Amino acid sequence: MINIQATLRRLVAVEHGEVKALLVSCLYFFLILCAYYIFRPIRTEMVIANGVANVQWLMLMTLLVLVVITPIFGWVTTRFKTRQFLSYCTLFFASHLLIFFFLFNVEQRSPIVTRVFFIWVNVFNMFIVSLFWSFMNDVYSRAQSKRLFAFIAAGGTAGAISGPIITAALVESIGLGYLLLISACVLSVSVLCIIWLTRWDNRDLDASPTQQSLRNEALEGGVLDAFRLITKSPYLIGICLFISLYAISITFVEIQQAEIVERTFDSPTQRTKLFSTIDFSVNVLALIFQLFVTSHIIKWFGYRATLMLVPVGITIGFGLIATTPLLAIMIAVDVFRRSGDYAIMKPAREMLFSVLTREEKYKAKNFIDTAILRGGNASSAWAYSGIKAAGASATSIAGISLLLGLSWCATAFWLGSQFNKKQGQVALSSKPENV
Repeated sequence: MINIQATLRRLVAVEHGEVKALLVSCLYFFLILCAYYIFRPIRTEMVIANGVANVQWLMLMTLLVLVVITPIFGWVTTRFKTRQFLSYCTLFFASHLLIFFFLFNVEQRSPIVTRVFFIWVNVFNMFIVSLFWSFMNDVYSRAQSKRLFAFIAAGGTAGAISGPIITAALVESIGLGYLLLISACVLSVSVLCIIWLTRWDNRDLDASPTQQSLRNEALEGGVLDAFRLITKSPYLIGICLFISLYAISITFVEIQQAEIVERTFDSPTQRTKLFSTIDFSVNVLALIFQLFVTSHIIKWFGYRATLMLVPVGITIGFGLIATTPLLAIMIAVDVFRRSGDYAIMKPAREMLFSVLTREEKYKAKNFIDTAILRGGNASSAWAYSGIKAAGASATSIAGISLLLGLSWCATAFWLGSQFNKKQGQVALSSKPENV
């Protein structure tokens, strides 16, 4: 363990009592993202198989599903301990992969199965990743989040690299169905990490021993508390706006990319392999940044500038797309967006919730990461379809995206300022941390 700690300290500022928890957290994130990225290229292929022109309907159905299940999730958090509802949600999604295994393992898949799978993957991604970071904000203190979150994110990126490798290597030999079975097994193992972390005694939390024990207790309140928490907090409303603008950037880039890929490649297998290759490139680049750059960025530039880095880069990317709407440019912007999101913006974005209450970390955050994000996806998909129907060119769409990107940058600037203020307020009202 001493050698492991010495090696880790070259990459991250980890303390002696945090090593095991850090490694388990990395393994946890590795497993859930590996499971997700095994079938993510399949989901992207489902968009084309169902028709790119119909994607707005799939986004709308995703939003409706999230609106229905978010109150159910709120009820679950008030009835079960943290370890229980995290484990139950994980196994719940793993059981669905078993169902899809049988639905995919047929000679001719139903179009309905294709659409349901796309919607399910979007819901899975939102819930499982949101729950992970809510849990991390519950397990670690604010000071620890600054030091450790980037490295934990690297664990997830390693899983995101492994998933596409598995898909690209096996999709032609075993087919899509058995890939889902492998993913279900990987996802189920992550429950062991949840159990270990809920039992870990973190002595660096900004709380008394009694408050620390609440990490594994059920939350108080009702099923609709997420709405109440958000509407009374300008800070949470600002996060909602930030996430919505982020969703627009995702949707506009992905739809335009899918349109070009649809025109370029005829074979579903070729398209799936291309998307796997893009996923692999994204995550290798993200891992390099997470291991060697991300943990230092906040110290170099400050939190507000760090939160703005990706929005500024994407806004520049929209300008490039407006002038040169080629597949290579689209892929380059997509690779930057996703690798920058995983390596820089995701850890910084999750830190926004570290200054909130435990109830806000689970209920409000989960609603923002699911319903708000997918609401942004759905509305922007419909907006994209309307703009296209009005006869707008790809260059005009990129120009509109550029204006939205500038709004995104302004929102990031405001949120970074508010975070710094809240952090100072929390520090004054709590005991000093051991940094």
